[in-house]
Amino acid sequence: MADDAEVPASEPGAEPGPEPGSAPEGPPVPAGRGGAKRWLTRRRIIQAVLVLGLAYVAIPLISELPDVVGALRDARPEWLIVAAAATFGGFVCAAVALRACAGLAISYRDGIEMQVAATFTGTATPASVGSLALGVQFLVAHGQPVSIATAVIGLQNIVQFLVHVVLLTVLALVGGSSVDVLKDAPSGWTLLVILGVALAVVGIALGVRRIRDALAEVWQHRGREAAEHLTTLVRSPRRLTASVLGAAGGTISSAVTLWAVLIAVDAGSHPVTAAFATMVGATLASAAPTPGGIGAVEAALVASLTALGINPGTALAATFGYRIIATWIPTCLGWFFYNRLQRRGMI
Repeated sequence: MADDAEVPASEPGAEPGPEPGSAPEGPPVPAGRGGAKRWLTRRRIIQAVLVLGLAYVAIPLISELPDVVGALRDARPEWLIVAAAATFGGFVCAAVALRACAGLAISYRDGIEMQVAATFTGTATPASVGSLALGVQFLVAHGQPVSIATAVIGLQNIVQFLVHVVLLTVLALVGGSSVDVLKDAPSGWTLLVILGVALAVVGIALGVRRIRDALAEVWQHRGREAAEHLTTLVRSPRRLTASVLGAAGGTISSAVTLWAVLIAVDAGSHPVTAAFATMVGATLASAAPTPGGIGAVEAALVASLTALGINPGTALAATFGYRIIATWIPTCLGWFFYNRLQRRGMI
């Protein structure tokens, strides 16, 4: 039988061959180079870039730290706890909105962890590009194609923008004189001239064929899918309600956070003022070229609070207290959840 056939003995002096089933030996790899390759992974490089971005953002703020610490040392701790709870509520609302827009049975725990991790990536990149990219990766890990995941994140931002505009309009109508910060605005003729110039620039830009082709390509690959998802969302009352309430809850939670911080630093109870200031700050944060809107948001919050009647020194303390609770603490926690989600294969 073939199984009983004798294996020929190796010749005297011949080197023993590899064991059956063993992998062939390759050329030796220097230990130093192999260790460097194992250490310089894509994950570590991304983390290093994000941490360097955060350091670039945070270092200029260190000079203001003594004044902020002095103001917050005398703050009322119970209201700071309320502010922290409101910030956590904002992450819950964002997770609800993402789940509704995606139409997926995403775990609320995973969704909240992703939103906190997005604070880490968003603070380290301009215009929250990092948080948007993280959202796309999160949905791709849940089985959605990249194109659909991108459209879903775009849809969530569209809903957030529309809800933001509606809430800001309602606030301006019902707030009365407490949000009358437009008394020094340009005249109607000046605004018409600015609008005319803006329309002329848009018309000239659309006259360039390369720009038209680029816009058509964006609509073909992204805009059409976002419009289809928006149509599907509108036809589903339950998902539409969840997405709108989630978006509104995120905006309101930011206002409650600043309102609680104002009370904590003895600036008085100004809920309408806090809501208006956070909405203006959020608008600038999404458009500012600096990572996380750092600098632009602080300036907008201080200017809004001062214009609405808050003492400048108190406004500065409240602004930095708000940013510490709503941005910097979640950013530090976001680094932990970012690594946790990566280890679990969720991003």
